[in-house]
Amino acid sequence: MAGVVGWTLIVGYIGTIAMYAYAFGMYGQMLIGYEYVWGLPIRQFISVGIVAAFVGLNLLGAGSSAAVERYLVFIQAGIIAAFGLIGLWFGAANYQLRLGFAELGLNPIIAASVGFVSFEGWQLLFYDQEQFDDPNATLAKGVFISIPIAAAIYILVGFVITTLLPEEVIAAQPEPALLYGALAISKWAMLAIGIAGLVSTASAINSTMFSEALFAKNLISDDILPDEMGDTDVDAAPTRTVLVIGTLTAAFTALGSLEAVVEFASLAFILVFGTMSALALTIRDADDVDVNPIPPLLGLVGSAAFFVMLTWYLYSQLPAVFWLVVVIAAVVFTVEALYFKRQRLSEGVRQVEKRV
Repeated sequence: MAGVVGWTLIVGYIGTIAMYAYAFGMYGQMLIGYEYVWGLPIRQFISVGIVAAFVGLNLLGAGSSAAVERYLVFIQAGIIAAFGLIGLWFGAANYQLRLGFAELGLNPIIAASVGFVSFEGWQLLFYDQEQFDDPNATLAKGVFISIPIAAAIYILVGFVITTLLPEEVIAAQPEPALLYGALAISKWAMLAIGIAGLVSTASAINSTMFSEALFAKNLISDDILPDEMGDTDVDAAPTRTVLVIGTLTAAFTALGSLEAVVEFASLAFILVFGTMSALALTIRDADDVDVNPIPPLLGLVGSAAFFVMLTWYLYSQLPAVFWLVVVIAAVVFTVEALYFKRQRLSEGVRQVEKRV
């Protein structure tokens, strides 16, 4: 089970970084104003270029990656939050605000399940515990403070965009919808949001790549990934691990549409979060464990509901994407099952019994 979860998450994270790089390329292309240079698509060059840049940064070490990350996060969060507030004022001044409660239904819930991949950053935090002096206290503060702030910004910007832009524009141009919403205010707002988009996606690429490399290092130590993936004796992210992640990410993001990979990642994260919630619920009364049953119960029920809704949505509305997701999942599970260095299950069970 740990092996299946580990391999699934690795592929999910690679798809997520590729999605961020794709978005970075789209923002760059929109700001430059050209789709092709010398007959070649510029979006792919920008996407692969930013992945290569952060591969190099992560190879310099944790200190360089973390220092850049701090500045990127504050800049992008500040600009996007400011845009949301300005957009709210602009919409109110021009009598364009509409709450849209009449159209709610299940749409927000389905949207949350489709976009579940956007919240993978909080899971990544827990792979970086060796970077903190007091991980328990630091992570608790980081999670409980940042989730409400990020959720508020998501909701504010989403509300402003759907208020300022017609539904047809958002449906036809989903990637640069934020830029078009800013353009409805002014060209300067569009420029600011374009810069914020570049900074935001760059920040996501940097943090996800670094944390995934640490996660992969742990899997290599547990013999869940091949030893050839990286050296586990290093203090930070192994060089080979970063290079492998960067190479696969560049290949994914250069191919174009990433919808199937992104939805596979969303389903994978929902499944893993639900599994961890079930685990926390079942061991809540164990020795040295004190878990309030309500949060993991909500996580388990919510994850199960999201998984069913997202699967049904893909099957009924996007059948081509659904079957691509099935193929990706089958390939991941097959490769994991055939991993030639895996110990036999019976040997693993005996080792666990000895430790217990």
